[in-house]
Amino acid sequence: MIKFDHICKTYQIGEVEVNALQEVSFEIMEGELVIILGASGAGKARS
Repeated sequence: MIKFDHICKTYQIGEVEVNALQEVSFEIMEGELVIILGASGAGKARS
């Protein structure tokens, strides 16, 4: 199992701060397929 607990993601577009995630929690159980979707440049491939 992978567990995410109270995850937040904020990024800047110029002078604007965007809150992409606020206090998101979820679990991925063994054998589940998970796909991450989002706009290009939204930070899906960054840590």
